[in-house]
Amino acid sequence: MGDELEDEFKRLFLRLFVLKIISERPIHGYEIIKTIEARTSCHWVPSAGSIYPILKYLEKNNFIVSNPDGRKKVYAITPDGVVALKRMTEENRQLIEKMVRYIDVLSRYVEENV
Repeated sequence: MGDELEDEFKRLFLRLFVLKIISERPIHGYEIIKTIEARTSCHWVPSAGSIYPILKYLEKNNFIVSNPDGRKKVYAITPDGVVALKRMTEENRQLIEKMVRYIDVLSRYVEENV
């Protein structure tokens, strides 16, 4: 169950992580995967099957643009993407704070009733 919960947690934050990485510099999709791998000390290596649908979503919503670079695409953030990144960061921060409160309440309940 722990691995499933961790996987779900990662999925929740992957869109934000991808947009944050793109906000730092124009980047290829494969480089995004390698950046996540490096920043998580190899604990998380998202698949291309999870990254590229996110890139399509972000591009469809005008948060990023892609430009051809040979056979690859280079992704860059748009002004709408900057706004979305700020919004998504705050929404995720609030989600984490709520989760911490829920875990605290649950932990106290378990301690009192076990």
